[in-house]
Amino acid sequence: MHIIPDINKYLAFLQSPLHSHTNDFIAFRLEEYDKQPHLHSINCVKTLFYRIAIIGNDSVEFIINNGSLQTARAYTLCFLSPFHYVSYRQRSNLQGQSFQFSESFIHCAYESTRFHRDFPFFWSDHNCFIINEQEARPLIQLGEKIINEYDPHSRLSENFIRDYLHIFLLKVKRIIGMNEAVEDSSADFLLFHQFFRLVNQSEPPVRTVEGAARLLCITPARLWLIVKRLSGQTPMQMINQRVLREAQTMLLHSQLNISEIGYHLQFREKPHFTRFFKNLTGISPLEYIRQSGFRNR
Repeated sequence: MHIIPDINKYLAFLQSPLHSHTNDFIAFRLEEYDKQPHLHSINCVKTLFYRIAIIGNDSVEFIINNGSLQTARAYTLCFLSPFHYVSYRQRSNLQGQSFQFSESFIHCAYESTRFHRDFPFFWSDHNCFIINEQEARPLIQLGEKIINEYDPHSRLSENFIRDYLHIFLLKVKRIIGMNEAVEDSSADFLLFHQFFRLVNQSEPPVRTVEGAARLLCITPARLWLIVKRLSGQTPMQMINQRVLREAQTMLLHSQLNISEIGYHLQFREKPHFTRFFKNLTGISPLEYIRQSGFRNR
């Protein structure tokens, strides 16, 4: 289980010869990446930046957020953010394109939380899409423009890249038929996304509504009303989903025992952690490990 904060640390982890000029953005063809020695599989990695991949063949098997095993097909679009844990295994030579960018890079192009509002597939378990060749063609053309603009010597390159990336994402929305999740652009919507990022990026995870409200400088009651109205879920439900996802990942991929995992997730006693896990999944942590068929030991 690995949490990697930035692009260059991730590329180094993959043993890749590629290197981002600024550590805020990189664009490359997967065929070029595949020419050099690198890791051909990774087990349970979360990056604290954003990744887009257009995979042109069935070269990769992957699991996202402890879900089911999937195999890429031509053409598979994947959108990954700090919300996602990913394991993957490369089956054959890669084809396609990859773009990776930091929160600060995208916020230069999108005011406040508009990026998260307009492109919610970055913050969803429904983040991979199979499209046809006709739909993929304009995306690949835009991807080539982005890759060609990735030039450290051009002062205007970043502006072009942001514009092309924006058009790319808008075209994706049109292809997959996705509208904005919420039309509210008020201060409440900003606060909701601050809460969402806090829940999904804090280490260790925030465990209480009161703790989250304190960090956001609002009352728990106001936080409850905002989150419930804009998401349909309560703040506690969203917090529990993050804690559960973290628990499932650690049970399968960490070297800690069940008691140590519970302690890491701020449960005072092992029975408290077991009860929490069973209430949300219907099975105990030990049974979850057994049903999964393996543990990375």
